Amino acid sequence: MQQPHYKNNFELKFLARMQTGQYLGILVGAILLKFVITLFAVNLVSSMIPMTTPVGAVINYIAVFAVQVAASVLNAGTSFIFLKSACNMQSTIGDLFCGFHQNTVKILKIGAVIAIIESICMIPVEIASSQYLEIVDSLSLFGGGNVNNLGHLLAGNATDNSELLTAYNVMYSASMKFYLIMFVCTVISLVLTLPFFPAFYMVLDFPSWSASTILKKSFEVMSGQKFRLFMLYVSFIPAFVLGLFTCGITLIWVIPYQSMALTNLYLDIMSARNKTVA
Repeated sequence: MQQPHYKNNFELKFLARMQTGQYLGILVGAILLKFVITLFAVNLVSSMIPMTTPVGAVINYIAVFAVQVAASVLNAGTSFIFLKSACNMQSTIGDLFCGFHQNTVKILKIGAVIAIIESICMIPVEIASSQYLEIVDSLSLFGGGNVNNLGHLLAGNATDNSELLTAYNVMYSASMKFYLIMFVCTVISLVLTLPFFPAFYMVLDFPSWSASTILKKSFEVMSGQKFRLFMLYVSFIPAFVLGLFTCGITLIWVIPYQSMALTNLYLDIMSARNKTVA
């Protein structure tokens, strides 16, 4: 059997740059609209369900999870827009909501599977976040939420300066611990969800397949491709770091650029498989 020929990451990104430049308006519009809708829904849920009690925190977590699953419908719509752009087809902002017109239940089932994995992976982050806030509240430097404490310490004597240094060391250690946990959990979540990468694209390409079939086929398609996908993600780290130093301005280009490269990866995988089968 003839071995499939895949494009390397450089070729995928080169193609993505041209496509992103050609369809930048609709791509940015779709991503921003999806972000605004999801953020509004999460904030609305958080404001309606207080987290002042353990029960409230659990209910809030479940409600945010439900919003995350519902947002998968918009993820499918975004995939549709990127697929059409990658195939040099015109799309509209209305395509973002295509998942609400057909295959909605199927998309929600797939989104629920992915959201469960991501939520489980992020449980340590939630715990670390609560512990971090408790440490911050326990420091006399921030006692009572009064910022005048900081000014008092900075203008104080050696004892106050020693207290300031101790508080800084505690804050630094707590912050490093929290960010380390968040980084590790994010990487684990990414690795565990790599096999589901083609799922939302496959919902669009194979509308007759059930959710379980799509998840199964996703595993099959990603066999031998997960490291390739992971390295494509890693190749965008410098671009995102640059975005931090530009107050996020360059992310207007980087995010759709990355999504287009991922779309090209999916098309390349499927094209190579089809040629091999043929």
